[in-house]
Amino acid sequence: MIDDSKKAQELIEQMKKHLPLPIYAGNMLLHMLQKKGVQVKFKQRLRIKDVFYAGDDGGIVCALDGLASDQAAYVCSLTHLKVADDTPLKEEIQEYQRERTYKLEQEAMGASVPGLKRRSK
Repeated sequence: MIDDSKKAQELIEQMKKHLPLPIYAGNMLLHMLQKKGVQVKFKQRLRIKDVFYAGDDGGIVCALDGLASDQAAYVCSLTHLKVADDTPLKEEIQEYQRERTYKLEQEAMGASVPGLKRRSK
């Protein structure tokens, strides 16, 4: 299991209280959007306008605003976003991102690699 679903739901409920949340596109999301012709720049401030849980496989997913004026909907995993310094719940979001990324990497490596240790903050 990648996520603690109870903790993920609690974070979602807290995030919903602070919508819209300031955020930036992470490198992978930034490159993917640029390849699709979306005009987005490094450190362009975006907003999370909605958040939901896509199950253990998808994790916390965010609907984004501030990317384009063509009325297209953009959603992505919370793990593909960079938290702005003034984002409410910054530390809680970053902890979720670290935990999920670590577990995904561990799963990709076979989860039972001897001597695999959790990275610190």
